[in-house]
Amino acid sequence: MDAKDRRKHTRVKTNNLISHESISTEGQLVSSSMGKALNVSRSGILLETANPIEAEYVSLTTVDLDNNLMEMKGRLIYCRETDSGMYQSGINFTGSEDETAKFAVKLIKLYHHQKHNLIMQVAA
Repeated sequence: MDAKDRRKHTRVKTNNLISHESISTEGQLVSSSMGKALNVSRSGILLETANPIEAEYVSLTTVDLDNNLMEMKGRLIYCRETDSGMYQSGINFTGSEDETAKFAVKLIKLYHHQKHNLIMQVAA
């Protein structure tokens, strides 16, 4: 870890589609949409979306390699517009260390599995 990167856990590049729901501090659903996980760690995720996430809490849902639903809750740390007009949101996971580690590992495995399959299709 260098002086610029003060993250507790290393981020791993991904490119997974994830459904997300934005939830207010009162527990009300604010919005729901799809996004793309750009990277993930044991403690959080960088999510790219077409619209800004404007609520403090986020529920993320995706599927693992066995098509089982995976859900993780998190807290929005920041949301920034990119030069391309998309939005990148840093989300800190709020689950236990065990839950967040399992979620991150499954997301990374899914990404690498999909990437490998795409390479094999292109090579065929």
